[in-house]
Amino acid sequence: MKTSSPDQIYSVNKLRRAAGRPRKSIAAGVIGVATAMSMAACSAFGGKAAEEPAFRVVVEDGDFQIRDYDGYAVAETMVPRDFDSASRVGFRWLVRYISGANEGKRKIKMTAPVELQPCGEKIAMTAPVLLSPAEDSDAASSSTLAGDDIRSWSMAFVLPEGYTKETAPTPTNPMVKIRDVAPRRVASARFGGLWRDRIAEEHRTKLAVWLDERGLEHEGDWRVAGYNPPWTIPPLRRNEVLVTLR
Repeated sequence: MKTSSPDQIYSVNKLRRAAGRPRKSIAAGVIGVATAMSMAACSAFGGKAAEEPAFRVVVEDGDFQIRDYDGYAVAETMVPRDFDSASRVGFRWLVRYISGANEGKRKIKMTAPVELQPCGEKIAMTAPVLLSPAEDSDAASSSTLAGDDIRSWSMAFVLPEGYTKETAPTPTNPMVKIRDVAPRRVASARFGGLWRDRIAEEHRTKLAVWLDERGLEHEGDWRVAGYNPPWTIPPLRRNEVLVTLR
């Protein structure tokens, strides 16, 4: 029986270890890619939910709900554009804020929903667009969510639990403000598909009728909320029209 010398055994084992390293690296790479794809798939198919502000459902009727929200803070910006442009510009400014465009360069976890609301008085298409910063965007609201005469929108990111106007890092962009939202009762109407002002307006009208039939008064601070990242498949997206009740 032929035997191998210690030197031969050492050489063979060394080659085996060397040959094994690429396989382990490839396996680790495959696992990493698979994990990333899985996380992306969860978002694309609506399976991974972001943190939301705490609330309690008081009434549920199909796509309609009445909720009691705890207080929370938002990062907010006002953009003198139409719905689509304001969505893009406002989202970019706010993402930069939570990604470190703030004093201390702190990164803040993304939460849901993202809210978009008409602000300021309606201005005719031929008039100049004037934007005056306001401490509270609820002071200037619109009775509708669609129309060519709505020329300014307020977009807000809900900040994670524990943040307030006093504790959130100060934005470096002067167009981004931090605001505390007091506890309140809110009515909502859920819908899927694309985030469009005219689609939101259809559901605003339905929610207004639903509230009127029940004799429930509201503040008229209509806003549309989106809960999913842009790459989520439209039929699986969760969008809502929200309004504060009196």
